[in-house]
Amino acid sequence: MFAGILDRECGDRRPIRVLDCACGIGTQSLGLAMKGFDVTGCDISIGAVQRARSEASKRGLSVPFSVANMVQLSAIPKSSFDAVICIDNSLPHLQTDEDLLRAAQQAYGKLRPGGSFIGSIRDYDRLVVERPTTQGPSFYSDNGSRRIVFQIWDWLDERRYRFHLYITRNTESAWQTFHFTSTYRAVLRSELQRILEEAGFINIRWLSPSDSGFYQPIFIAHRNC
Repeated sequence: MFAGILDRECGDRRPIRVLDCACGIGTQSLGLAMKGFDVTGCDISIGAVQRARSEASKRGLSVPFSVANMVQLSAIPKSSFDAVICIDNSLPHLQTDEDLLRAAQQAYGKLRPGGSFIGSIRDYDRLVVERPTTQGPSFYSDNGSRRIVFQIWDWLDERRYRFHLYITRNTESAWQTFHFTSTYRAVLRSELQRILEEAGFINIRWLSPSDSGFYQPIFIAHRNC
């Protein structure tokens, strides 16, 4: 899905050079690399980067992954990327507008003139009204392995919530439950758009899930030529 967006945004340039600035375990980076994109990935989590490198090796892919914070991308030696991507609600990990602006400025600085900054966040315009406390459970079956995924949201104030993710999976001998937690700040689309504009981006637009086929709203912003 993102491959199609990148193709449309980056035109005839081949291969398209992409920086995944919050790559996690490589979900987007590896998929794009398999489609022929020239991908560089980074993440603040050492464990996630190690997992991304392992997954790339399993697939015979040469993708440079580095440990770097999206608010300080100087650790990435390359620049002049055709696109910087920040997918799956990574930006709302940042707790202040100042940090969001730094991240946007860092992405801007890594792009070639006319390059695209593409990211996705949860639909916080709706969620701050609904204030959900749970999500799921959802059931998955992959190659004979079953998983149950469940979320709990503890709202700390009007905008911040503590996110608890529970994954229960069956092993050869028993079921095991894993618990992951993080704090997010609900960022409205108008707020993020203002920050992107302050960072210098132009031609900012949003794609809804019905437009893109992705489960979160997507923004697309361009570095000025």
